[in-house]
Amino acid sequence: MKIVIDTNIIFSALLSQNNKFQEIIFTDSYQLFSPNFVLIEILKHQNKLLNNSKLNSDELLELLHLLTSRIEFISETTISSKNKKKAYEFCKNVDLNDTPFVALCLELNAKLWTGDKKLKDGINKEKFIDLF
Repeated sequence: MKIVIDTNIIFSALLSQNNKFQEIIFTDSYQLFSPNFVLIEILKHQNKLLNNSKLNSDELLELLHLLTSRIEFISETTISSKNKKKAYEFCKNVDLNDTPFVALCLELNAKLWTGDKKLKDGINKEKFIDLF
């Protein structure tokens, strides 16, 4: 099963040890994808992640390495204009920051794994992509 993983899920997996997020990420039956910019978001919030996790710097980096090795990061430039536009049209009424995730789901015919309630509600209402 193909799953596009949202930034907040990765953050949740980093913030506590041996949680359900990590368990799912490390399940081999899932193919996980995310837009490249997620890596920038993680680096941007590295200090916050370190302060809010129970991990020291080395442990956080090791866990981040393990998690990101399970995720295939996709350049947003490889997503078709058609799917970018469709995702934009949907996300402009929800949150434009979610556009790359929705576009990648459309491109890969994948499910979206997110903890964003507003995004979930919008997707459930429109039903044009599936949620994990």
